[in-house]
Amino acid sequence: MEGLTHEGQIKPPKKHVTGSYTCEGCGQFVEESQMEIPVGPRKGEWIEVAAGCKCEDIALAQQTLKQRDEAILKKTFKVFDQHSLMNKSLQKATFDSYQPPTAKLKQAKDDLLDYANNFTEDSSNLLIAGPYGTGKSHLAVSITKRLMEQGRRCLFLSVPKLFTKIKQTYNDDSEFSENQILELIQNMDLLVLDDLGTEYTNAKDGQNSWGHTKLFEVLDDRSGKPTIFTTNLPSDQLEKKLNERNFSRLMDGTEIIKMDGPDYRRKGF
Repeated sequence: MEGLTHEGQIKPPKKHVTGSYTCEGCGQFVEESQMEIPVGPRKGEWIEVAAGCKCEDIALAQQTLKQRDEAILKKTFKVFDQHSLMNKSLQKATFDSYQPPTAKLKQAKDDLLDYANNFTEDSSNLLIAGPYGTGKSHLAVSITKRLMEQGRRCLFLSVPKLFTKIKQTYNDDSEFSENQILELIQNMDLLVLDDLGTEYTNAKDGQNSWGHTKLFEVLDDRSGKPTIFTTNLPSDQLEKKLNERNFSRLMDGTEIIKMDGPDYRRKGF
């Protein structure tokens, strides 16, 4: 049969090398040639061939890895059901529903609204500080909702509840590992850590408890990524509570928003 060797194998196609180059995409050596189709309905037709380029293979592999990572992220995100970890009063919190009773709190709201409207991956960290009931958590939730409307991945967590979730992974029947939770936190476009300083620590010297260690891991993982913290504690008490190392890491590249005013929750009185 024409096109076959005497052993029944397809003859090597006729080929003329026309050029070569190094692919800018994959860095592989690519040989360009004209090749004759040896068999089939297109037999005798000459085609252009570029052999050696791995761009399509690399793109396919990257797409597969991305789909795998997104599936893992989606599964792990279920452990942090936003509504189950949020007080009922915060579930409906928005910028519109926050009515500041003082000029200072109005300025704080405007600053945080501006932060949300101009958010980028290079946005700074924020420490929203002030006494109970001034609306720190309300506005922090409002930011996450505004960004999620834009397709951003955000997570709002109180520090005590975060620690509880991590400890739950130590159970033998846990569906998630500690590494998966920390990886999820690391991959958020914005992380909000609410009620910083209210978490329980039991180190005798105040410096090296389990909580301090985990908080440092979270802060370290979030380095260079926007994170918002809220706290009721003044700076000296917060530093004492977190320990010097964590406080220093927390304040690195962090802007402070002060929310001083009356208890917003008691405005009816």
